[in-house]
Amino acid sequence: MNPYSKYMRFIVLLLIISAYIPYSFAQDPEGEDYNLPPTTNVNNNNNTNYNPSPDTASIFYTQLNDRWPGEKIIRLNDTLLTGFNYYLPTENATSLYALTGNAGLAYRSIVFSMPEYSGFKFTPFDYTLYKFINRNIKYYQTTGPYTNIFYSTGPGKEQVFRFTHSQNIAGGLTLGLDVDLINSIGLYQRQKSDDMSFAGTAQYVNKKENYAVLGNYHNSTIRWRENGGVRRITMFTNNTETDRKRIPIYLTNADNFMKESGFQVRQFYYFGKVRKNPVTDSLRSDTIGPRKLHRYYNPERSNYIRHTISYSRNAYRYTDNNPLSGFYNQVFIDSTKTFDSIYYHELANDLSIEAGVGRVRGSSKAVLLRAGVEHISGVYRNDTIKRNFNRLTPYAYLAANAFGLAKAEGMIWATTGNPFNGDKGISGLLTLPGYDNSESWGNLKASASIIIEQPFYLYQYHYSNHFSWENAFGQQTTLSFKTSYEHRFFKAGFNVYNLTDYVYLDTISRPVKEQGSVAVTQIWAFTDLKWRHFESQIYGIVQNSSRQGVINLPQFAGRASLCYSRALFKRALYLQGGFAVLFNTPFYEDAYMPALRAFHVQNTVETGGYPYVDAFINIRVKRARMFLMMKNLNAGMMEADYIMVPGYPMPDRGLRFGVSWAFYD
Repeated sequence: MNPYSKYMRFIVLLLIISAYIPYSFAQDPEGEDYNLPPTTNVNNNNNTNYNPSPDTASIFYTQLNDRWPGEKIIRLNDTLLTGFNYYLPTENATSLYALTGNAGLAYRSIVFSMPEYSGFKFTPFDYTLYKFINRNIKYYQTTGPYTNIFYSTGPGKEQVFRFTHSQNIAGGLTLGLDVDLINSIGLYQRQKSDDMSFAGTAQYVNKKENYAVLGNYHNSTIRWRENGGVRRITMFTNNTETDRKRIPIYLTNADNFMKESGFQVRQFYYFGKVRKNPVTDSLRSDTIGPRKLHRYYNPERSNYIRHTISYSRNAYRYTDNNPLSGFYNQVFIDSTKTFDSIYYHELANDLSIEAGVGRVRGSSKAVLLRAGVEHISGVYRNDTIKRNFNRLTPYAYLAANAFGLAKAEGMIWATTGNPFNGDKGISGLLTLPGYDNSESWGNLKASASIIIEQPFYLYQYHYSNHFSWENAFGQQTTLSFKTSYEHRFFKAGFNVYNLTDYVYLDTISRPVKEQGSVAVTQIWAFTDLKWRHFESQIYGIVQNSSRQGVINLPQFAGRASLCYSRALFKRALYLQGGFAVLFNTPFYEDAYMPALRAFHVQNTVETGGYPYVDAFINIRVKRARMFLMMKNLNAGMMEADYIMVPGYPMPDRGLRFGVSWAFYD
């Protein structure tokens, strides 16, 4: 059965079912509060008087961190028009990604960062924006059943579908479901994406509220056809062939497959008093039957023993029926067919205790300590070998808040056991003042960290039909300093990274270690300004790499939007129209190697210097939102230079349409 038609039947079925569900629409809030940011943090400090009515759209969620505190309850504004036109997971007001030409395919951030991983560090290119994983799964908190359906369509048979449902089954039991689909054939040959992810969640808090448990099961499958890029790029840049399907490509029989599935269960046993929270308390209403109380996990509560068990299973497969096409430098195993598979799974147990003393403004405790230990056992296997791993990682966190004037935090961890034996890190953060003061004169933050770790396992060992290596690079060191200022409508910061013995993929897609140090500096700013009916969002970053050719970055990159909003027909309809622009200065963007699902350095082709202009109209009627957008509006008005990743042209000018519909009981 064609998976494309299967997904479409699934979408149509859900839409038909939802159309007949006897939901009633909540009344829209009036006044300026309607335009709250989509991810407004709600806590004791800046929303002490918050008490939503059961008739309003009171949707909140929290996401679980791995080791460190910092979890928050976030308000989900699913009626917000600003930013609704960013419908792909690789698009929002502050994310800047280079794409390989079609929705749902490989991407890479053009903003440098060194993310931390607590599990198996297989590859830096894990494409988590297309997946549900433990740290991005939402646990919803609502006053009643909540359902949201989103669907969009565009050129190249591009289709995006999202479905969310959450419902409090009993007083302390809540279930949720998230489904994400991206399916797009694309404008060029063999450019199809087929991404499907779903996550089911459950959370339970007992009546005494001294026990809480949260759990999820998630499964993500990504299927890509790989074309290796356009063979004759001048046919695109000179526009000598308007039928993009007729432009020759490098790979005519290559496919990529990635699958990740797993579960997580996290339990809390509290030995302290119940801490009141304005959000969780406001959701404890008897809106459904007599004495029907809603009890939810409160991430700001302390004094507990916590246990987490999680399991993840990952599979990768790359196939090509023509290994001798000339695209690859070498063929090691089979010259008639490439069939490379990698499999690894991990079982993790994490036990920690958190306790604190005192109470100050902006913090649950004046002094807070968390200490824990994580044990991970795993198996890695490819077509020829199997390796078993065991790792033990103790960690600790200490925070002290001086009467709300300043808050100091410190974290330390160390790992023993393969394949990342000797990995360790220590970091500190200072916040002035020591509570969320964004509504007043803002917060100033400064942090420093040093992380000493093995490179990604893909760089240490790999054996396939076209690439083979076994390296002993040792450890690389990342020293970073960051400062930032945050206000309600303005954020800015300065980052410095110093990397010693940095490991990366070179121009022929082989891992190498750079002797000595590489420094990266960044200055960034974001503003969200409103004046009368106008709103503008501007994000920009200036970057510098001391070793171009090792870490290639654009000197400037940013995204800006300007829109005009108006309420019509006695506020029965909200209309917003505007423009969004994405731009970065020319630089040698990394090239993409399909056989590794990875990006590697190249120093021959410059991309960038092209403004991607989108014109959009967003509409809201009750709980339904729609957008009509012309992407790449300026295509054909200037040189055909809209290429982000070398060899992969971005889509031509095209019209997209999307609709989102929310239902509440």
